[in-house]
Amino acid sequence: MTTDTTTASWREIDRTTAFSKFGRSVDRVEFELPDGRKEEFYLKCERPAGAVLALTADRQVILARQYRPGPDRVLHELPGGYIEPGESAADAIARELLEETGYQGEVREVGPYWLDAYSDVRRFAFVATDCVKVAEPQPERTEFIDVVTLSLTEFRDCVLRRGEMTDTAAAYLALDGLSLL
Repeated sequence: MTTDTTTASWREIDRTTAFSKFGRSVDRVEFELPDGRKEEFYLKCERPAGAVLALTADRQVILARQYRPGPDRVLHELPGGYIEPGESAADAIARELLEETGYQGEVREVGPYWLDAYSDVRRFAFVATDCVKVAEPQPERTEFIDVVTLSLTEFRDCVLRRGEMTDTAAAYLALDGLSLL
């Protein structure tokens, strides 16, 4: 088997953290490219995280409406968050769904995905079905969330297709996993 130099693996030469706060960092990484040149890249590094498309028994989508500092606007988000060390992705998503919305349901993973090409962030998409409200939300100290429910049509037309959320890939994987595309 021959190695194609256009897609061969790069060799990491050096890595230093340029910035780190709140579990996120930006690393400066120097690579040797397949053609022997050396180039420097800045990569976003975070712990793995997940998001869940949560549906009530009558197929209402449960969303966390909240301000997001990157886009500088209020978005309708899928509940989710970081997976703690030693915690399974499914347990993390069930915990995040309960903390952010007060809902519980049958949680099932539908697939992983990468955040982007300049990040080591691995995300996991989930669905939760037959969700019921069992508690009041208990968001983290930096989360200010309005829990809203939308019909699947409203979710698709007013949120997903308009780019009014950050976990678009998770939403599409979840809809596909539920055969709702």
